[in-house]
Amino acid sequence: MSKGWNVNWSDGLKFFQGPYEMGLTETSPETAGYWEGVLQNELRIKRCTLCGDYLYPRRMFCPRCLDDKLEWVRASGQGTIYTFSTVYRAPDKSMKTPYSNGIVQLEEGVYLFGRLVGKPDEEIAIDDPVEVEFGVVSEGGPQLPVFRVGSH
Repeated sequence: MSKGWNVNWSDGLKFFQGPYEMGLTETSPETAGYWEGVLQNELRIKRCTLCGDYLYPRRMFCPRCLDDKLEWVRASGQGTIYTFSTVYRAPDKSMKTPYSNGIVQLEEGVYLFGRLVGKPDEEIAIDDPVEVEFGVVSEGGPQLPVFRVGSH
């Protein structure tokens, strides 16, 4: 084993990109509206004011028309599972295993990553319907959007 790579990962690892901590609740200027919505139990995404396309919260301009006039809108919170994975060894001791994370395609066409809840992990399937809820996914952690499987 190379020197320097003998790391104990059992307590998790904090990763920084400049002044921003990257992790469950990474914040940056372009995602402020998303996190403000989470605090109010609202799932917010961006919409281009020129062409009307819905966009992922990190977008700074519309990839369709290249306009940079974007607004925050409340998403329906409903969608389907695009893909998922069940985790059996968590990156942090405060996270109980097993749990499933996935990418959800919202009705608006935007893809979001999040925790899948409400159904046993072994029964979750691609294309299952989901609806957003807000909850704490790790002990002492912040409130985050999660997706309840089998809803709507």
